[in-house]
Amino acid sequence: MSAAPEFRGFDLVRRGYDREQVDHYLRALSGAVSLPPVPTFTIRWRGYDREQVDARIADLLRGRGGSA
Repeated sequence: MSAAPEFRGFDLVRRGYDREQVDHYLRALSGAVSLPPVPTFTIRWRGYDREQVDARIADLLRGRGGSA
């Protein structure tokens, strides 16, 4: 059993990753048989915190045997 806390989502920041792009990529990653490449997300006002998104993607890829 994992001791890590349940994922709660990303904080919104003044300038962060485009929320729709991140959400779309995470949906694609969760249903993919092979790992899709990590895109370069557009920076938008009121986007997701970049460090949190990068860390979450890295965690997901490590858990699936990908490289981050």
